Amino acid sequence: MYDIIVVGGNLSGASAASVAAEKGAKCALIERHQKPYSPAHCGEGIPDVVGDFLKLDEIGCLTNPIEIININLSTIKEYTFKLKKHKIIIIDRNKLEKHLLEKAEQNGAELFIGKTVKDFKPPDEVLLDNNESLKGKIIIDASGIACHIGSKIGIDTKLKPEDVGVCIQSRIKGSFVRNTVKLWYHKPYAPFGYAWVFPINNTLANVGLGITGGQKLDMQELLDKYIQYETKGDCEILHTFRSCVPSAYPLIELVKDNVMFVGDSARLANSATGAGILNAIISGNLAGCIATKYLKGGINTLDTYTLEMKRILKRLKKTYNRKIKLTTDEKFLTGYKKAFSLLSFANSISPGFFQNYVAKRVEKELIKLEKYK
Repeated sequence: MYDIIVVGGNLSGASAASVAAEKGAKCALIERHQKPYSPAHCGEGIPDVVGDFLKLDEIGCLTNPIEIININLSTIKEYTFKLKKHKIIIIDRNKLEKHLLEKAEQNGAELFIGKTVKDFKPPDEVLLDNNESLKGKIIIDASGIACHIGSKIGIDTKLKPEDVGVCIQSRIKGSFVRNTVKLWYHKPYAPFGYAWVFPINNTLANVGLGITGGQKLDMQELLDKYIQYETKGDCEILHTFRSCVPSAYPLIELVKDNVMFVGDSARLANSATGAGILNAIISGNLAGCIATKYLKGGINTLDTYTLEMKRILKRLKKTYNRKIKLTTDEKFLTGYKKAFSLLSFANSISPGFFQNYVAKRVEKELIKLEKYK
């Protein structure tokens, strides 16, 4: 019998297993991909304060600091934001996930890589595709948008098409401005979504787009047009992936019985931007810490996890309620124009104010983790 079984070896699952094993829990992690960390299925951007928390320099994870964000709102208006005190950093997510899995294993966690969960028999039995049976006192569902374990215990995991963010991204070799992220909102490249260029260095970048589900569009054609626009055809595509992220209302309760939900399984991606790395890291670490402390008798309920995630859940709910109103071209463009204009005005009056506000808000969540570590 394991103390904790983590289903999914992505950032949220790897974080949960790493911290739980480090704190002395007997832990198993199941990941269906043979190479769970390659290629990274995201743009790989995070706030610099999160990079400091993860101690990326110590693990040899390369980072690229971003100083300028250029936003084009469907040719209507262009905005440029200069980042002062705090930066966005583009990370090597492959390296980070690999490090977390290796750390978990070094601390005694057993990794089942390339294994698929065939079934879950509540309250504690996970059945693998080779019919191997694992039992755990606590199950952490980090299986992504599918929410595999949740679907077995009565959680409504079905999402409406408009509550799914459909993404496609290529790793591009070409010429890029290393310190500048480019975003293009709405048409012609990303209807009811946005396209991006996240530079890794001067010659490599993640170039992709994410749009609201339910639209009958050729994603590859949209991406090809955007790559052509940004590179004028002078580039080499190294690899391309497609994925989906939850663009939905978050789970109201992040715990059901002995099952905890983290990352995309808990619908913790930002429904307006699709950004999920930050909340995956926070939720994974917090779930791993709280589960271990509960097993050791330090707290009397796993519901502490939902309570500690309360502020994040509140922000995600507000964002979703705003997003679902942007159903027409006019509403979408008007909504984002108001938001970007307000940010631009605030930045002109007090450069760095919004950046400092976001950084402090993130730091509060990270400090919370220290309470359980």
